[in-house]
Amino acid sequence: MKLGGETLSCVADRRAPAATGGGESPLIAVSPFFRQVLSVADSVAGNSCIVLLEGESGTGKELIARRIHKRSTRSDGPFIPVNCPGVTDTLFESQFFGHVKGSFTGATVDTLGVVRAAEGGSLLLDEVGELPLHLQPKLLRLLQEREVTPVGTTRPQSVNVRFIAATNRNLSEAVRKGDFRADLYHRLNIVRIEVPPLRARPEDVEPLLDYYLAHYAAEYGLPERLISSRLRNVLKAYPWPGNVRELCAYVERLYATDLPPMPPNPSLDGEPMASPPASTPLPLDRMPLQHAAPVCCSLAEAEANAIRQALDITGSNRTAAAKLLEIHRSTLLRKMRVLGIGQNS
Repeated sequence: MKLGGETLSCVADRRAPAATGGGESPLIAVSPFFRQVLSVADSVAGNSCIVLLEGESGTGKELIARRIHKRSTRSDGPFIPVNCPGVTDTLFESQFFGHVKGSFTGATVDTLGVVRAAEGGSLLLDEVGELPLHLQPKLLRLLQEREVTPVGTTRPQSVNVRFIAATNRNLSEAVRKGDFRADLYHRLNIVRIEVPPLRARPEDVEPLLDYYLAHYAAEYGLPERLISSRLRNVLKAYPWPGNVRELCAYVERLYATDLPPMPPNPSLDGEPMASPPASTPLPLDRMPLQHAAPVCCSLAEAEANAIRQALDITGSNRTAAAKLLEIHRSTLLRKMRVLGIGQNS
């Protein structure tokens, strides 16, 4: 949180997906950072100041915004999220400020627009950092004047709306690059809450994992899946580039496919992820299921396949591979010599 020039890093959770019926996951507060962000969010909920939420996609910015709204005096009013990149250039004023019937072709009825629709409540400007430069002055005026002029009219109308902005970009850096207006950034940056990625709060991985295991067991009407302690350690060390949203999808996939629990997929949108330092186990299973060890094979072949897979998962880090296989490092090295694995490395 940035307040009076001070910066405070905070953490957030993620609501359950819309496919679950619109319910929300509890705010699991194991990490001190997350408990702190709840305190910060609650402290600003009671007033109407603008809140800027910055953080990677999937970290839970909208969930924080909903918490702020629900704990405010506006909780009985609407909470309306608007996807800023989805607002078209030509219809920005109509979509935000509304229009009157006959103001342009296709305007067959009066519309409020998202700002007036949020009257008495809160409006979440989601991914505000993606708003085109030429539209940013219109948003700036709205935030400053707290009034809108519907398309087809000339008389401004005051609005009583709490504005919360969210972005996966660093807006101060965007200002330096000329991609975001400095005056709009300063107007948004009254209270800033920085939402770190899930990899920065590994103590929250297991509670979130257990929540979603129970959640999707009920959702799919199946027995709750069991995750071994070894895989749990892998999941805690995994960097989760998609954050809580990725963890949620990972757990649902266990129920949707009925496959045995495996480490998460190592790629994102088909692009390989960068490997962490060799001293850190890489908890990724790079072997597709069709390349797994065959069911019928000798014990030596099974051991060799398991060792090769562990080395592949850990980026050839033998200490990490031994830990993953739950054997001593010296045992791993001895088996590698006997099986002729890695003799040229």
